[in-house]
Amino acid sequence: MLTVDLHTHSIASVHGFNTIEELLRQADRNGISGMAITDHSPGIDNTIWLSQNRTGDVPWEENIKGPDIPYFMNLLSRYKPPADIQVHLFKGIECNILSHDDRPTDVPVFIADRFDIVIASVHPIPPIFTVENSLQVTDRMIRAMDHPIDIIGHPLHKGYGPMMELLVDAAVEKGIALEVNNSSLQLGKSDPEQVRLLLEMAALKECRIVLSSDAHMANELGADADIRSILNSMDFPVELIVNHSKESTLDYVNRRKKIRAEIKDRLTHRS
Repeated sequence: MLTVDLHTHSIASVHGFNTIEELLRQADRNGISGMAITDHSPGIDNTIWLSQNRTGDVPWEENIKGPDIPYFMNLLSRYKPPADIQVHLFKGIECNILSHDDRPTDVPVFIADRFDIVIASVHPIPPIFTVENSLQVTDRMIRAMDHPIDIIGHPLHKGYGPMMELLVDAAVEKGIALEVNNSSLQLGKSDPEQVRLLLEMAALKECRIVLSSDAHMANELGADADIRSILNSMDFPVELIVNHSKESTLDYVNRRKKIRAEIKDRLTHRS
């Protein structure tokens, strides 16, 4: 079981099953000390919903199904967990790495410094991301690191494998963590041997790693069995795991929030 789970989805992400409070209470039952709620940025849930429900000629912008900006504004400024909740809530977002735009991600820059955690992930769903080849995927992931983000989510995927050494080198240079995603392993989206190679390279180059469940329902919260089966067979430095403790997570979060604020100011002034 993860000590801190930094990648989870509530019912606000259309394909999530539970409310934030239900997830927090399950985290308490599981003995988890910290949990990030990282619902999808506006876009991906709409694309999935429209592609599967065939809404005809109606513009997709008129069929918003996922969380919108007011949801994140309310999460950041108004939501407080019930007083009896023990787990520390990190308020986050999982934004999309884009393949078709001058922008590297769709993170809402004007509030990017207010999140505790910002994950940027490739989701190979046109028009959000159209995979061309490994070099293109690697380039887009590295470009995303210059946006106000903290973590590259599930970078290893059988449908869009990046060039691993280039990605690790860039993450080290830019202070970004790479995620090892339990759901991707459990669902067969990631190859365990590729994950092992990533961890070996991360250890060699001192790249920070985040272990996450990517839970979409309460019963998945904190799950790490598939990750642990790999970690237990190798000597990976615990100090490179961002979320090995609540204290190490808070340290990373506080440092990254300051960096995101600097990036936000630079992007805002440039525009």
